[in-house]
Amino acid sequence: MKIAYLITAHSQPAHLHRMVEALNSVNSTFLIHLDKKSNLESFSPQSYPENATFIENRVKVNHGGFSLVEAMVNLIDCALNLDDFDYYQFLSGWDYPIKSRNYIYEFLSQNYPTNFMNFYRLTPSADFYENITKYHFIDAIGNSPQIVQKPLKAVQYLVRNISYTRPFFDDMVPYRGSTWFCLNKVTMYYINHFLNTEKGKSYFEYFRKVLCSDEIFFQTLVLNSPFAEFCRYYDRDIKTTPLNENKAYLHYIDWDQNRENPAIFDLSDLPNLLSTNALYARKFTETKSARLLEELDRQMEAVRV
Repeated sequence: MKIAYLITAHSQPAHLHRMVEALNSVNSTFLIHLDKKSNLESFSPQSYPENATFIENRVKVNHGGFSLVEAMVNLIDCALNLDDFDYYQFLSGWDYPIKSRNYIYEFLSQNYPTNFMNFYRLTPSADFYENITKYHFIDAIGNSPQIVQKPLKAVQYLVRNISYTRPFFDDMVPYRGSTWFCLNKVTMYYINHFLNTEKGKSYFEYFRKVLCSDEIFFQTLVLNSPFAEFCRYYDRDIKTTPLNENKAYLHYIDWDQNRENPAIFDLSDLPNLLSTNALYARKFTETKSARLLEELDRQMEAVRV
């Protein structure tokens, strides 16, 4: 069982290094996309283990923009060209394992070839449906000079409030879920193959104007593929919202409305993190989460191999 960790990062150099060290094993490989706006040297790539690589094909990532999908596709391309892995797990630079690397390895080995991806059908009555039915220009705005961003945002506001809606692909049903999924080998090869077809190129271009496309792009591809049945809690008869869809993936995230969005963990979260069945959690910061991370490391040290 070989695991490729595909990581998107833009800040917290010390935490990123700590996360890689916590997950590192002979069965793991790390491919890291660092936001092109970030200084690569501040992350000291030379300090990472030999099985960790900062990929060269970097893009400027804008929150909510298609640029994150581009970064993820670049990570996939690098991983498929590098080696033949059994699982591909997406993580962010704000994540951290809450199970030992040995536990993670055994869990994935025992559950192969399950895809750990949460999803729900993006129907007209569902939350965030307008993410795909309206035009969004997040990257165009984010990559423009500051002086023109305000008028571009005004145009964006007008476009989003007109009655016209974008038609989706007739032969595909849109789905939405979390960016932090874990897919098996055959599913990942299917995604790569599809994106290199003529239809795949049209699909890629369509999503350039989708808001938070990273939460829809891959779910829609997988759930409309022959590999949908590999997804945890997938029901081929219902094909709507799967049982326990928020538990279908491997992350623990706290969406308490009285905290950050999502919550940034501190030492008070330790009991919840230790009791969950999830393998990873987010979000952590180098400052607020410092004592929590020390305690997690201490508790995991005895079982890490």
